[in-house]
Amino acid sequence: MKKLRFDSPKEEVERFLKESSMKDIEETLESGAPVRAIDGMGIYDRYEDGTKVYVKKFMRGSGGEGEG
Repeated sequence: MKKLRFDSPKEEVERFLKESSMKDIEETLESGAPVRAIDGMGIYDRYEDGTKVYVKKFMRGSGGEGEG
């Protein structure tokens, strides 16, 4: 595994973190556990088969978030 240094270029650090995160997400999904994500409709658990189960939906029209 490549080691980053304090003075590593920002782009290199961001690329490393993105690749590492994607690998962790894939491994989590392959284990059968969901990953938590967010979109315009709310917060949801996503499963390996692409199923989304919303745990909190955002209210529309109020300009804020809330349970719906």
